[in-house]
Amino acid sequence: MRGTTTSARRTARPRRWWLGLLSGLVLVVSACGGGATAGTSAQGEIDPEGTFRYVFVQNPSTFDPHRSANPWDMVFFRLVYDQLIMLDENDELAPQLATSWEFVDDETALVLELRDDVTFIDGTPFDAEAVKANLERAKTLETSALKGQLARIESVEPTGEFTVRINLNGPGGDLPALFSSTAGSMISPAAFDNADLDQNPVGSGMATLVEYVPGQLTRYDRNEEYWDPDAAKAAHYEILVQTSATTRFNMLQTGQAELTYLDPSQAEQAEAAGLNSAPSKSMSIMSMYMNTGKAPFDDIRVRQAVQHAVDRQVIVDGVFFGLGEPVAQYMPPDHWAYNPDVTPEGEYGYDPERARELLAEAGYPDGVDFEFLVPSLDDHRAVAEALVPMLAEVGLRATTRVIESPTTPVTFYSRQEGNAFPGMGAPFADPTIPYQGSLPGQFANPWNTTTDEFQQAWTDSLSGATREDRVEALHRMVEAEKGVRKSFPLHAHFPPSAWTDRAVFPEGYQPAYAPTFRGVGVTA
Repeated sequence: MRGTTTSARRTARPRRWWLGLLSGLVLVVSACGGGATAGTSAQGEIDPEGTFRYVFVQNPSTFDPHRSANPWDMVFFRLVYDQLIMLDENDELAPQLATSWEFVDDETALVLELRDDVTFIDGTPFDAEAVKANLERAKTLETSALKGQLARIESVEPTGEFTVRINLNGPGGDLPALFSSTAGSMISPAAFDNADLDQNPVGSGMATLVEYVPGQLTRYDRNEEYWDPDAAKAAHYEILVQTSATTRFNMLQTGQAELTYLDPSQAEQAEAAGLNSAPSKSMSIMSMYMNTGKAPFDDIRVRQAVQHAVDRQVIVDGVFFGLGEPVAQYMPPDHWAYNPDVTPEGEYGYDPERARELLAEAGYPDGVDFEFLVPSLDDHRAVAEALVPMLAEVGLRATTRVIESPTTPVTFYSRQEGNAFPGMGAPFADPTIPYQGSLPGQFANPWNTTTDEFQQAWTDSLSGATREDRVEALHRMVEAEKGVRKSFPLHAHFPPSAWTDRAVFPEGYQPAYAPTFRGVGVTA
């Protein structure tokens, strides 16, 4: 499965018949950190010895952040590891282990000031040397999944016990955002060689892992020595694994959990059952991916025809019950880097007549057959069932083959089976990440399908110390990608989160598709 200032333009995401529901239902405590106090609800005061239980669809791929290629692992990492920088509830970059950061010397270096009161759970102190050790391991470890993200780091230089200078060999405007994810997750240097680090994390986070049963659950206890004593409002946290949305729904109803996310078809059912529910905060985009290394999708005109054959709004309304928004780029409309000129209408929109013309221009006047791989997840199957007749209407005749969801990248990119598949994008730390697959030399681009214009725009988008500095180049990157179009977005995905009255959230908290648990607790 699955920077410090904000652009003035932020558009409101449609909530349809759920608009405003969240503000009326969330149980609130004061903002976490810096003297947060326990709140109360209709059920009573927050229970400092309670257990908060979340139901997800998978365990982490690993507990070693440097080896993690799965962005969903951050759901687990944020309990046991601190990051250098964090995202606050407004999705602004905020201090965590780094109290401040600044680009210096014409943006050729990034200087971080660090907390001086943090200790890893094995007793190792956190300092500038620990940051240096972590970043160097992430850059050089043979099995590191972060080498590409950190390629612009030339060297890491402690300039004081709690000050570190990161020297760059190219533009690094994305680094502060990357440091809020796996690249900024700090492991105790003393644990680097632990044989069980992939299942026994050694961080400085607000909780410690006490039990890990792959495919079933992870359990955590509050870190009583944590530098921010108000972060963990519960004494224990559990993340339970359940792939069935129906079972996740039943677990909330029967008191086996406090929070999960559901299928869109269950939104009204959750409300009727007395559960709290609202669209999840999400950056996930459902997209159509095409094999550009063989006919028919080696011709960009055929890829354009596929995009014109798809009515995105029908998919949002018919498959996801209106919980989503059609998009033509790999960011939701309220993201700070969203390009308002690239929309799912007109040039990138539904136009079956134009799709037929493009197929004829590409040498397929009578249409063409192709193999459509379908990952074995309920929502992916439903999307495929909606796409097949749309594509057939313009002459794109799909033969479907269901494959195991976890093997989809290997099947499609490594073995290069099939011609296309629908897939859900994962959360991303920086807007360049979902576009990186259109660069040459990427795992998701074994055919090296790209353009010089896109490569230049992607590189340019890394320049700048603030979001405002970068946004113009990011808009150019979004536009330039249309000249590559090895995939195209369908819709921004906002599945419903649901929670019981026992859940207590920090002020301003919105349950996310990939939630965090800082400041989250339960009533007695």
